[in-house]
Amino acid sequence: MSDENLFGFAFVFEGDTEKVFYLAFLEYLCNKYGAEIVRSTQETTMDVVYRIKKDDRECVIKSNTVNTVSKIPGAGKWFQTECVKKYGHKYKWIVFLCYDLDDYQADISKFHKGDWAILRESLNRAEQILDVAAAADIEDVMLQDLLGVCNYLNGNCPSELKGRKGKTKMKNLFRFNNCYYHSGKRAEALIKSLDMEKLIRGNLVPLGAIEKLITSSIFQD
Repeated sequence: MSDENLFGFAFVFEGDTEKVFYLAFLEYLCNKYGAEIVRSTQETTMDVVYRIKKDDRECVIKSNTVNTVSKIPGAGKWFQTECVKKYGHKYKWIVFLCYDLDDYQADISKFHKGDWAILRESLNRAEQILDVAAAADIEDVMLQDLLGVCNYLNGNCPSELKGRKGKTKMKNLFRFNNCYYHSGKRAEALIKSLDMEKLIRGNLVPLGAIEKLITSSIFQD
C-alpha cells in the first residue's frame, strides 16, 4: 500500500446517538460502494478503531464523543495526540465536526469564532475540516424517514408529530405506538433500519458532502 493511499477520518461527536448514527452511515456507504469496514480493539489502550478497506486503499476512522457542544473546541488536543502523533504524518486527515446548532435559527458563523477558531488552528494537520452542523437534533434527521421509523415500530404514523425538537418528536412518536425511545447505542437497530438515501436527499445535515469526500478518497476507482 503506497503512502498516498493512507487516509484518516476523524469524527468529533457531540453525543452518543450522533456517533451511532454516523458509524451506521459509514457502514451503509461501505455496502453501497463495495468496501469493507473492520472493527478492532487496540490491546494496550482498549481503544476501538474502525478501518475502511477497498482494493489497495485504507482509511482509519477515529472518533471522540464530547457529550456537549461546549466541549467540542477542546477536541484539538485529542486530534493531535490520537490521530496525528499516533498514526504519523503519512496519513491524510479529514476532520468532521458533528454538532447541533442548538437554536434552529443559529448562524453557523458563530462556530468559527472564539474557542472554535482556536480549535480550527489546532486542526492544521487536517487536509480538510467539514462542519456537519445540524439546525436540528439527530432525531430530526432520522425522522426524515418517518415511514421507516413507523415500520420499525410496526405501528402507525400520527397525522402530526408533537414537539418542537426532534428528540421530543421521536419520544412522542414512540409513545404514540406504546413504545419507549432509547437514544445512544440502543437506537442502533432503529438507525440501521432507515432509508439512508432518503436522509441524504433530505439534507438536514450534509450527508451528501460526507459521501463525496469519502468517495473521492477511498471509494474512487
